[in-house]
Amino acid sequence: MVFAALCFSVALGFVRHLSSIISSFEIVFWRQTLGFLLTLPWLARAGLRVLHTRHLKIHVLRATFGYVWVLASFYSVTLIAIADSQALQFTLPFFTIIFAMLFLKERVGRHRWIATFIGFAGALVILRPGFSEASIGMMMALAAAAFFAASDCGTRYVARDDKTMAVVLYSFMLQIPIAFIPVALTWTTLGLADWPAILALGLSSFGAQWGLSRALSTAEASLVSPVLFLRLPIVTAIGFVFFAVLPYIWTWLGALIIFAGTFYSARAEARLSAARAPT
Repeated sequence: MVFAALCFSVALGFVRHLSSIISSFEIVFWRQTLGFLLTLPWLARAGLRVLHTRHLKIHVLRATFGYVWVLASFYSVTLIAIADSQALQFTLPFFTIIFAMLFLKERVGRHRWIATFIGFAGALVILRPGFSEASIGMMMALAAAAFFAASDCGTRYVARDDKTMAVVLYSFMLQIPIAFIPVALTWTTLGLADWPAILALGLSSFGAQWGLSRALSTAEASLVSPVLFLRLPIVTAIGFVFFAVLPYIWTWLGALIIFAGTFYSARAEARLSAARAPT
């Protein structure tokens, strides 16, 4: 998940760069297409049999959620600072807790509910309702977190039986037809100088998807998702160095509150795991 956080952050830097050239629809389309192409060498070695799955409907559902998540996340980055977008998306673990309880039947203790309320309090600090107009970019960031959490839970479900690379391949492959219709309506032909950024976006996005799928195949979604908090300092550095943009102080304060809730939940989870270990 640490690797996924780094790759996600790098990918968002390229999204911000490309947003002045092509639409968010096209950025998402190229992300999915290049990610799919990067999985083909593995598929050629492993053979088509590795694509056998008993969860095709779940793969389609998580691909749909995943497409909306990526689109909302990329669009928010074009409207507000990268760090502001990511700080709001730090509500992901708390959406994950809710979805994991409802759909994966994961046990959610009191400490996770407390962490959830703390996390949403942190999001409210960033949004500053009543003091600052909640922008479309902020709403898109929150929507991205919710759909990311839904996709996470779908990944966790299929990763119980399917190989990590098969999960990654399905994610990219099934989102291509979903992305095709909107991108056909907003198509912009890329220049030769734009392709290095597109390729870098594809590589970093592939790394993020692989790291995410691998993490979710080895631990509960509600436990490993908080590691993605590492994105904030990384994207803040990217935003400052390459785009001369720094987040507001409210972004850091809200992110600190969200992190405190997540840290509390993780510590409580560790104590419970240690207590269950002897049995």
